[in-house]
Amino acid sequence: MDQEPSTARGDGNDDGTTHSPESSIVDSILDGERKTVFENKRLVDSNTIVDHDRIYGRDEQLAAEARAFRDTLDGERPPDLLLYGPSGTGKSLTVKAVAEKVKERATQNEIAFDFVAVNFKTMESHSLDRAVWKLGHQTANKAGVAWDIPRKGVSTDAKYVRFYEIVDRHFDALVFVLDEIDALTGRVGEDEPAYSRLLYSLSRVMAEQHVDTLVSTVVITNHPKFRENLDSRTDSSYNPTGIHFSDYDATELIEILNRRRDAFKEGALDDGVIELVAAYGAKNEGDARRAIDLLRDAGEIANRNGETKVTEQHVHAANDSVVKNRVLEMVGGMTLQKKLSLYAAAVVANVNNGAAPSPAVYTLYREICQRTDRDVYTQETVNSHINKAGTYGVLESERTSGGFKSGVHLVFTFTEPVEAVLETLEEDDTFDELDLSIARSIARNSLRDS
Repeated sequence: MDQEPSTARGDGNDDGTTHSPESSIVDSILDGERKTVFENKRLVDSNTIVDHDRIYGRDEQLAAEARAFRDTLDGERPPDLLLYGPSGTGKSLTVKAVAEKVKERATQNEIAFDFVAVNFKTMESHSLDRAVWKLGHQTANKAGVAWDIPRKGVSTDAKYVRFYEIVDRHFDALVFVLDEIDALTGRVGEDEPAYSRLLYSLSRVMAEQHVDTLVSTVVITNHPKFRENLDSRTDSSYNPTGIHFSDYDATELIEILNRRRDAFKEGALDDGVIELVAAYGAKNEGDARRAIDLLRDAGEIANRNGETKVTEQHVHAANDSVVKNRVLEMVGGMTLQKKLSLYAAAVVANVNNGAAPSPAVYTLYREICQRTDRDVYTQETVNSHINKAGTYGVLESERTSGGFKSGVHLVFTFTEPVEAVLETLEEDDTFDELDLSIARSIARNSLRDS
């Protein structure tokens, strides 16, 4: 009897078996010799808590944190701290590095000390109830006990009771590191933000005899003005010591990256790579976290290409990818009218050295809507739509009265590369019917006529 032809496709083996192309690809990656430029990739993971000796340019802040935490070793409550400054300037990194070192010393002195870190911006809900649940869950993990409280169906007060019970039973001293605390806004319509009520509870936990544990807080924020929204009771009981973190410059970023060089195999970093990554980091407001991530991403690209050395080309490619992904995340959820408004602003900025005066933007926006048979909104609404993009970090606006017949107007300046914004917007089917060259021509004429 004739056998039916096999429907399996792929390369055959000596035993007559075949693998699908998908299996072959996966097997070749999993079973093949691993080629990598990395020696210890954790060192270029910005979430890794590195030893304080690797931290550069933050001696003053490290000293202030160490002096505060030193009280724990003497059986005293450390003062509350407020760490503030731009993103990526070492706030979380320094305090966790110091806390780890204090934990080592405390263990030697038979003091049950630890720290619990929570980033409120990453929580799916920004309510007080969810924050208390999260803190309790993290504290239970540190204590090595079960957190048997469900997220829903149990009151916030009951969560507090179990949370404080764990604190009191398992720790002599405990520091809560509250990152991005201003994101803990709570529900709309509440009298005070959720972070105000949380800080009040934590600052009063010892005074109200909920625990005998020495409890203190380290609040981390990019916006120290969050204190203006504290309830008067909280403002009275919460009195932190402030520690400021400034931007890194390119020279400092080079030193920071050099202290992570051993994340790579010897000779795997080409000349100029560290300096180029630092230059990109300096453009991103001195954000060391982004610089470290960019260095890692460049190494990942080298690995994917099967290359043994990270070059400047890998850095450029990594940066292009990061910028595009960041912009996509920012504009992906915008409504059609917001995208059209932002597109008009980006085109004007593209032909005007990065600046987009609102009258010229509106002229182009109106022309785009008329050519594509879409509703035309008022200039006030369009300006509002574009300013909304500012909340995503895409651009900034400034009111001015010079250079245009229309008097006082806004000028939009992009903080992300305009080309990346245009490329990302043009991936939307909405823009298939638009010709960028024509849009640029209209923008130039509008600028000239204004």
